[in-house]
Amino acid sequence: MLRDLFLSMDDRVKVWMAVSAGGAAIYCVDLPVQAAILGICLMLCFFCGAARFVGGFIIGVFVLAVVFALFDCLSPHEKKTPGWGLFFILLKFGPMLVMMVFIQASLNTSRFLRSLESMGLPSRWVIPLGVCLRFMPSVVTEGRQIRYAMRIRGLGPEPTYLIRRPLKTIGYMLVPLLVRSLSIAEELARAAVARGIERPGAKTSLYDLGLSLTDVMFLIAWTMAIAGLLIADHLTYAGMAGVP
Repeated sequence: MLRDLFLSMDDRVKVWMAVSAGGAAIYCVDLPVQAAILGICLMLCFFCGAARFVGGFIIGVFVLAVVFALFDCLSPHEKKTPGWGLFFILLKFGPMLVMMVFIQASLNTSRFLRSLESMGLPSRWVIPLGVCLRFMPSVVTEGRQIRYAMRIRGLGPEPTYLIRRPLKTIGYMLVPLLVRSLSIAEELARAAVARGIERPGAKTSLYDLGLSLTDVMFLIAWTMAIAGLLIADHLTYAGMAGVP
């Protein structure tokens, strides 16, 4: 049910959620507030269908915490491992990464681009953005297929093979990827022309581009939650600094 809600939500609301969450995490200095933002973003990813990414993220953080704790226990007290600073980086920039996954899992590219056009944004901004949104997932998929083909031929990019023959391994990956990227660019260009990208004037759309009542309510609730976290961070920082 929640996944259907996120998939049907206006894409401009989802982009605002990603931008506001990433900006708030970078702006905040209180660690509990940053952890709360990261937890909210992980919950959104989980309900949107990216449960595997969320599980891998949590397991990775847990493994790092165990490793750093063991280093601290085995090292002298005056020499603590600097690895705990990695968690500060995760709290700062983790929400941005998690929300990128959320956007990728729930964004309807065609509907998003039509929404931007309906807002009056110029085509020189919308078209490059649309090319990037459609090109990058295709390149990732092609890279995965190339890796599978290399494994079938006994040339899988395992760490040992990469260490023994780094240039050859990179060449096996890079050359097919560049060739396929050119083919993908040609296909995108033909698809854009077939859909009337060169036609001047306003274009029609199959999607309803207006904000629904659910979108407006969710947008207001999300904005108020982010504002509340920012206020809590400000009050905590002011209390720590002794500012009245």
